[in-house]
Amino acid sequence: MAALSASDATPQRPRVLLLSIDSQPWFDEMYSYLVDKLFQHATIQRASNSDAAVRYLSANHPHAILATDPGLTDPSNSRALDSVLTYVRSGGVLIFCCLFSSFINAPTFNRFMRTKLNFPWAFGDYHRTTVYLNQRAVLSSATNRYLAKERLPQSYSQKAVHLKNVDNAVALYLPGRDSVVESHVFLPEPVNREQTPVAFQNLGQGCVGYIGDVNGEEGSDQVILAMCGV
Repeated sequence: MAALSASDATPQRPRVLLLSIDSQPWFDEMYSYLVDKLFQHATIQRASNSDAAVRYLSANHPHAILATDPGLTDPSNSRALDSVLTYVRSGGVLIFCCLFSSFINAPTFNRFMRTKLNFPWAFGDYHRTTVYLNQRAVLSSATNRYLAKERLPQSYSQKAVHLKNVDNAVALYLPGRDSVVESHVFLPEPVNREQTPVAFQNLGQGCVGYIGDVNGEEGSDQVILAMCGV
């Protein structure tokens, strides 16, 4: 696979960069719904290494960047991270999604959020539960002016790495009063209602999103598309 490839040269279409520095060979199969929808509505570029990402961002300002794996958190990719953060702070959208939450450990994630983004976000619980659109976040957060509320699922079940220390105003989905651990192995115990699997927060003039879903649920794909604005 080439380091950087494009699906379409039509300049009028919004451009989305898939930043897949540590991608897996089965990514397109697992995320076929998301990839197909992106190809339908946007011009898709892929950067499979740090140098390709730096070159692309030096000449382009895409509609959104999907960090589909934890490659950006590796110190060896610091040049790409610098380029991405410059892009975000100047009005871009960066979304950590897809394989990201499955392939990063808690200490690395927590340190990255604290030292690189100055976010208090930290890994919380890992389980499946039903979460609901947080009306307070959608209606009150300045970040969410980028989101079309009608495109966001009202609720859906997902197995995800949830985050703690996320301000309620940027937690897009939260468990409800009746949300419990959904499992064939563990008891249906109540879940922490302050932890979120989906967050979207300002950084400079842009935004950073997080999708903790590990299975590529269709509901999460819809949220990603809404965050991208495509």
